Amino acid sequence: MDSTPAYPIDKAYAAFLHRELSVSWLVLATLLGGRHRLDPGLINSGFSYLDFGCGHGLNLLFNAAAHPQASFYGLDLNPTHIAGATAKAEALGLRNVHFALADLTAFAEGLPSRGPCRGWPEAYDFVVAHGLASWVGPEVRQALIAAAGCLVRPGGIFYCSYNTYPGWLSRSTLKMLSVEEAMRAGGSTSLAGIRKAAETLLRLTGTESNGWPLGQELPGLRSLVERLQPMPESYLVGDYHSAHQPLYVGPMHRLCMAHGLTHIGSASLPEMFPEMLDPERRSLVMEAVDAPMREVLLDLAINQTFRRDLFARGACPPSTPWRRQALAGLHLHACAGSGDDSDAFDTGLGRLGMDPSFVLSLKSALADRPQSLAWLLDQASLDLEDALMRLSVLIGAAVIGVSFSSDAGSQTSASSIAGFNRQCLDQITAGEEIGALLSPVLLQPVTISPLEGFFLRVANADLSPEAIVQLVWMGITMAGGGVKDREDRPIEDPNQALNQLGEFWESFAGERLPVLRRLGIASPPS
Repeated sequence: MDSTPAYPIDKAYAAFLHRELSVSWLVLATLLGGRHRLDPGLINSGFSYLDFGCGHGLNLLFNAAAHPQASFYGLDLNPTHIAGATAKAEALGLRNVHFALADLTAFAEGLPSRGPCRGWPEAYDFVVAHGLASWVGPEVRQALIAAAGCLVRPGGIFYCSYNTYPGWLSRSTLKMLSVEEAMRAGGSTSLAGIRKAAETLLRLTGTESNGWPLGQELPGLRSLVERLQPMPESYLVGDYHSAHQPLYVGPMHRLCMAHGLTHIGSASLPEMFPEMLDPERRSLVMEAVDAPMREVLLDLAINQTFRRDLFARGACPPSTPWRRQALAGLHLHACAGSGDDSDAFDTGLGRLGMDPSFVLSLKSALADRPQSLAWLLDQASLDLEDALMRLSVLIGAAVIGVSFSSDAGSQTSASSIAGFNRQCLDQITAGEEIGALLSPVLLQPVTISPLEGFFLRVANADLSPEAIVQLVWMGITMAGGGVKDREDRPIEDPNQALNQLGEFWESFAGERLPVLRRLGIASPPS
C-alpha cells in the first residue's frame, strides 16, 4: 500500500455529535421512509454498530451509553482521535465500545485477519460513515463502499453522509482559492488562508451596483461567503481542505448499488417527502420515471449541499399492516419550550410552514404527557402519510421527539444513563468539547451549552434564585471561565455578570428546564 495517508490526518478535527447517528434515529428514519422493514425491537437487542472514520468517538460514546446491551466499534486513521476517544470511554466507564487506529481500506474484502481490528464481528447491524465519502479520493471511496457492502449484515443499514453538488458548486470557488493559498504558504489549509481567500472572492464578485462576471455567474456567492466567515475554524479548515471532494448523488448511488446496497431513504427526515415541495418543483421531481432519477431531480430542485443517505443490504419493503402497527406504537414527546410559537421551519426542502393551530394543539397536548402516533391520527383526523410528513418536519426541527415506548427510559438502565450524564456534565463544565447530554427517553443526545451545564448542576437544589446564581457564578470563575453579554462580549463587572446570569436562569428555569425534565435529562426536585 502507498505510504501516503488515504485521507488527511495532518489536523485533529473538532468533536461533533450528530443525532442522526443515534441508533434510535436510524431506526425511526427507516420506519418513516417505509422502504425497508427494520424491526424497532432491534433497539433493545444485542446489535452491533461500526463507525468508519469515527473521529473523536463522541457519537459512539453516546450510543454505547444509550444501549449497554449492544456493541460499538470505531476506527480512524488519526492517532489523536483514537487516543482521545479511548481515554473518554475509559473515563466514562463504557465497556461496550471499542476503538482502533486502522485504515478502512483494509476492510474492502471484509474483516481483516490481522491488525488491531482482528476479533471484531464479521458483520454489523449498522455501519455508518459520516462525511467520509466526500473527504477521500475515488479509490478510497470505492474501498469504503466495498467495505460497507461486505460488513453490513443482510437486512442491516448503512448510513453514508457526504457533501454534494449542485449546492457545493459555488462553494468550490472558495475551496479552490483556499487550497491555492495553502500551497503558496507551504502548508495545509489554514483559517488565515481561508479568510484571505474569502476576502479576495468578495472583491472579485464586484459590487451590488457593478457586479463582475464571477458575481453575475454566481449571484449567491457574496452572501454565501459572508455567512461562512464567522463559522468555527474546525469546520472551515475541514470542509475547505484539498482532499474534500463533493459528489453528485447519481454516481454515488450507483456505486452503492454495485456493492449490494439499496437506497432506502434519508436521515434528514423531510427530504424523504418531496411531496412537501411547492407545486411546481413537486411536479417536476415526482414525474421522474424511477426512484434514482427522483433523487437526482430532488437535489437539483433544492440545490442540495449535504446528503444523509440510508442504504440496506437486501432491502425488504414492509407490508402495510406491519408498518402501520409499528408506527402506531411510536410515542411523541414535546421537545420545545412553551414560549416557542414557531410554525415555520427550515428544512433541506426550504422553509416549510405548518398549520399554527395543529402545532400549538400538539405541543399543548404533549406538554402534559407523551402520546402515541395512533392517538394523533385519531385526534387530528389525519391519514398516515400526511401525519408522517408533518412529523418529519417537527422532529427534524426538534419540536417533537419520538420514542419506541411510552416509558422508554425503563428499557435501558436509567441509573446508568444518569451516571453517564453526571460524568458528561463534569466534563462540559470543565471545558471539554462534548456539548450534549443523553436523553434516556429518546436515546439520543440533546444539545447542552456550557452555561446550561452549570445551571443543571444546581437546578434541583432547594435554594432561592439568587443563591443558585451565586453558586453558578462561583463555579464558572473556579473553572476559569467568564460570562458574556448578548453580543458575545466578555463581561468584566461582577455585578453585571450576576445580573446576566439571573436573567438567564429565569429564562432557563421557565422554558428549557421543563423540557429537559420531560426528556429525562434533569430530574425534577424531590
